[in-house]
This record gives sequence, structure tokens and C-alpha cells, in this order.
Amino acid sequence: MSLAGLVSGVARRVATPAALAGAAFVAAKAMAAFTSPDAKADSARSMTKPLYETHKPSTTLQKTFIAAGTALMGFGDPTDGSHIAALGDATSNGFFGKMREQMISDPTGRRILKERPQISFTPEQWEALASLPEGSFGHAYYNQMKRNGISWSTRPPVRFVDNEEDAYMLLRYRQCHDFYHTILDLDISVVEELAIKVFEWRQTGLPVGLIASVFGPLRLPPHEKARFFSHYLPWAMQCGSQAKPIISVYWEEMLERSVDEVRKEMRVWLLPERNSVTHAENYTAVAQ
Repeated sequence: MSLAGLVSGVARRVATPAALAGAAFVAAKAMAAFTSPDAKADSARSMTKPLYETHKPSTTLQKTFIAAGTALMGFGDPTDGSHIAALGDATSNGFFGKMREQMISDPTGRRILKERPQISFTPEQWEALASLPEGSFGHAYYNQMKRNGISWSTRPPVRFVDNEEDAYMLLRYRQCHDFYHTILDLDISVVEELAIKVFEWRQTGLPVGLIASVFGPLRLPPHEKARFFSHYLPWAMQCGSQAKPIISVYWEEMLERSVDEVRKEMRVWLLPERNSVTHAENYTAVAQ
């Protein structure tokens, strides 16, 4: 995400001219600072050298500006996943304790931390998912991605997390997001994305899910807002609290298994009152 993109994004989509000038200024100052971390002395800077390949060292103040700017732009345009990704990066430092405990207390979680898998498919591997039996997790995942016109390869890297292991956990969580859509049988309307964020927040404790669930409903039409609060929110809170930790699942090894068996093992259940993005009444969609 470029500095120009941040500033112009806020300018086009979000607020009044006065608020805009302030948001553009702080975003510009933050972006200029973290892209040139050695430009001048900064007593608050905790580091000047990247800790991993995609790391952008930044101060707490810079992260605050980045979080504020990306939150505004994410509210104005939820179709751009880079906004939510940057918001997640900037707000997650210090909140990885729950995820780490889940992983180190589970044999599969420990194996994931050791092996560091990343979600990736060759063209042949991807198309092979379509040939898996109907009712398999991999077949359901392939159909869900095709139906919504999205790709596994579009998840942004982690940039603003100041610990290498924490950065991997956040990347793993981010890359597996589409598996969560499949296991919960939710598409990509705004209502359904918000439900996923609530589920993820209950699972991981990361602030980005809470922020999205608090401010996201503000942009919904009244009838969709009512459906979110009466059906999606209570289900996501309960299901997210009772399900097996999603961060400790080796999803790549689930592809040939029955999707119903995986749901049972994960202790998740589907929301009866859900509406697919393909339904005409659920028109506030992320992908159109």
C-alpha cells in the first residue's frame, strides 16, 4: 500500500474535508517515518532493522496513525483487504498470547509452529481440488472460492508485527481465512464477513475482529443490521467460543476429508438463518 494510496483513499471515501486533512496528515507522517526508519533519531523507536523479510519497523505512535487511517479506509471500502490487513498488523502487537497458548498446548499447533507451512497451490494442485468427491472439504473449499471469484494467493503479507513468531501466527491466521468461510459455510457479503470476524475474535483475541464487528455494522442497511444483531452475532459469539482453536488446525491435511466430519471435529455448527451473497435480499456484498 503506497502513501499516495492511503491519503487518496481517505480523501475519496470517508469523511468531511476537515477530518480528511487531519487523517491525510497523520497517515503521511506515519508512512514517511516507517518507510525510512533511519532518517532521524527517535527515542521511541524499538528497532531499526527488519526482523523478517516483510517487516516494516515502526513505533507505537506510527502504528496508531496507521491503524486509524486504515480503519477509516476499511470502513469506506471493505472490498480492499489490504486495509483490514494493515489494521490487523498495527493493532495485534501484544495480543498474541491466546493464539500462542492454543498452539503450544496442541500437538498439531506445535507442529505448525515448527514446520511453518504457508497456503500455496500449483495450478495442477488447485484444479485437482475440483476432482475431489462432492462433500469433501477440499471440494467445498474449491467451490466456495470459485463461486465468490477469490484466490488463495491474494492475502497480504504481515508488515507491522514486531516479533517473528507472532508475525507467522498472524500470517497463518490470515492465509487460512478462506478455510473458515468454508467450514462455517459463509460467503462474502458484508454481513457474513462481519460474522466471520466475530468468530475469529472469539477464537484468537486479536483486536481487528472486535474493531470490525463494532464499526462494520454501521454501514449496513437497517434490515441487514437487524439480521446481523439478531442472528449472525449471537451465533458467531457462541460458535467461536466453543469451537476447537482454528489456529491449531492443519487445514492442508483436511482437504480429502468429509466437510461434515471436519465440522464435527472442529465443534462448529452452521447458522440456520444465514443468507448467501447470491440471495437477492442480501445486496450489501463485498464482491459484486
